[in-house]
Amino acid sequence: MLREEGSAVRSAIVRFLLTGLVVLLAVSIPATLWVRSVAQELAKEEVLELTQRLADYAIGPVLGAELSAGDKSVVDQVDARMSPWTSDEMILRTKVWNADGTILYSDLAELIGKTFPLEPWAEELLAGGPGVVSLGPQEEGENIYEAGGEDLVEVYVASGVGTDTPLIFEMYFHADVVRLPEKHMLLGMIPVFLVALGVLQAAQLIPGIALAKRVQRYQRARRALLQQAIEAGEQERARLARDLHDDIIQDLAGLAYVLDPTPPAGGADSPSEILQGSIRKLRDVTSELYSTPVNAAELPAALSVLVERTRSKGIRMRVDIDEPVALEDGQATMLYRVGREALVNIMKHAEAKNVQLSLKPEGEFRTLRITDDGSGFDVLNGNEESHFGLRMMSDAAELVGARLEIVSTLGGGTSLSVTTGGRQ
Repeated sequence: MLREEGSAVRSAIVRFLLTGLVVLLAVSIPATLWVRSVAQELAKEEVLELTQRLADYAIGPVLGAELSAGDKSVVDQVDARMSPWTSDEMILRTKVWNADGTILYSDLAELIGKTFPLEPWAEELLAGGPGVVSLGPQEEGENIYEAGGEDLVEVYVASGVGTDTPLIFEMYFHADVVRLPEKHMLLGMIPVFLVALGVLQAAQLIPGIALAKRVQRYQRARRALLQQAIEAGEQERARLARDLHDDIIQDLAGLAYVLDPTPPAGGADSPSEILQGSIRKLRDVTSELYSTPVNAAELPAALSVLVERTRSKGIRMRVDIDEPVALEDGQATMLYRVGREALVNIMKHAEAKNVQLSLKPEGEFRTLRITDDGSGFDVLNGNEESHFGLRMMSDAAELVGARLEIVSTLGGGTSLSVTTGGRQ
């Protein structure tokens, strides 16, 4: 029993830890996505600011008031100013557009002078609207040299520095300029987040273990009281059986011998016959009251005695008992007492014609199942006698950690099963 209780506590702690792990995942996944989103937005803002500075201070001042597409001197100056940014491949592509969609400058000579339709937001951007940043594949018509490759960060800003009218500056950055800060922020925050959750989990686990141990002590004390109650009941049943057998039955048996055995007129039973019937009934009651412990080897034979007694009442029995029965003595005694109570109730109250009794292995457990086709009863609202019998069987099963199930309906018979096994 102690091993079983210890196993129950360990099982509860394992369930607690698994639940904590599930909660940890449920919390950490959305938190990680949120951190990633925040890190990505911060990185995009930095790239947008960098592009705006390059447009205002590196490229814009050398464009001239009247920039024409392909102006060689302007192209050379812009190339020189952008060289530090393109040499380490941080910036992969640069374009300068006018309001008509014509590319006035690009680090690719093939694009200079080409015209493409602008996006709807371009007009708002030229009017002083915020810059635009996107991360993903580049598949537009003007991206013929970037299409089909890796994801890129595409940035659009507007600037009027050095020109008569605002121009659109477009730059493409490696996705790493966004993803690396995102990764660094995640790597920096995840350990702190996990440590915090781990501390929270430990703080909950300590009182959880203490609570489990208190429950274990309560269950142990309750089982001890239940054991005492059952043992006291069994001792009282044995005392009543001895008193009936040694005093009342013996006295009645002696009285039966001295009475006149001549049967009365009219075929009525003689006093001796009435006494003999009463003696048989008292002996049955005595047998039901007196119950010695039963070990696993004795259980099949003890159940067979109960079966034969039930058959003597005219009830058809089907019996299926698998031997040998691998149980501890306390478990075997419990199965015998539950089986005895169930069969006595069937004989007294069920009005059953057929009863099935089986004792079968189910893995490391054993299940005693008794089914009848009798009148049945209301499990929840039965009479006081049936409640007492159910309580007795339930207490006996609980004492050894067994599982008792009773299903019954009025007019539909009753099915009882009790499963026990393992080590106490």
